[in-house]
Formats: sequence, C-alpha cells, structure tokens
Amino acid sequence: MNLLSKQLATRTALRHTTNALLALFWFVSFTAHAQSFAANARAVQFVTDIVMNDFHTAQAGGGYVFSYDREETDATLAAKLERWLSGKAPQAIGMEPAEKQMLFGFYWAASMMPATSPCFAKMANDACQDALSQWIARELNDDPRFVRAYESARKPLGLPPLSHSTH
Repeated sequence: MNLLSKQLATRTALRHTTNALLALFWFVSFTAHAQSFAANARAVQFVTDIVMNDFHTAQAGGGYVFSYDREETDATLAAKLERWLSGKAPQAIGMEPAEKQMLFGFYWAASMMPATSPCFAKMANDACQDALSQWIARELNDDPRFVRAYESARKPLGLPPLSHSTH
C-alpha cells in the first residue's frame, strides 16, 4: 500500500469513527432526555386517597373538584385510577385534561416527598399541607424535575401539553 492509499484509508476510518461517535452521542443524549414513565406506588396511593376523599364528598352532596361517572363506585374508581396511573391506559379515567393535569401535579408532589412525609400517614394535617404546598409551589415555578416528569408522562397518561398558565 502506498503512502497516498494509507492516508486515504486513515481519513476514511477517522470519518467513520467520528460518525459513529456522533451517532452514539446523539443516542445517549436522546435517551437521557426521553425518560420513560414508571409508576411510583406511594404516589399512586396518595392520588387515589385524594380522589376517593373528593368522591366521597361528592356522594355526600358536598363540593367536589373532579368529575365522576354517574354509576361510579369506590371499586370502579380505584381500579380506573390504578390503570391510568400505570401508564398503560391513558383513557382509563374519564376526566377533563385539566383534571388529569391536576392529578399528575399531586402524583409528582407525592413522588418527590420522602417516605416519612406526614402526607403518607394522614393527609388532613397541617404538616402534610405544608409539605404538599412546597412541592406544588415548585411545580408552579416550573421546577425542571416536574417539567421532565410531566413530559415523560404525557403520552402514557394522556396528559395535555404543559401550559404555563394552567398549572
């Protein structure tokens, strides 16, 4: 092999190596940003508790926040929430997009709280309200962790696009 052939072969190998490294870099950066949604059992239970409390208030004739089917029962509602929050059935609950967005906000807050949070012992106490308020404030201020989690959950949960005026 002459000198010119060796230089050409070296350049070609370098170009292929560079292209491979660029492709690898793109793949690694893409997968780092494209997180997948995986349900957090403690957060699922927290959201279920919130919705069930609201549902019982609605059944008793009080004010309520979320929409419910007329024939809804505790068992059907809990099952729908579990299916929805699994990320495998985005239409499992028949709530409006803004309601789903609100539920995800509670879900995210619960997923960020430590296991020892008072919210997991009893939601109706001041310590829980303080802890929850701190996480909701972070959500409203576009905490990057919230934005990433929301974007990764959008398709699996059927969430609307994140709107800065609605959260």
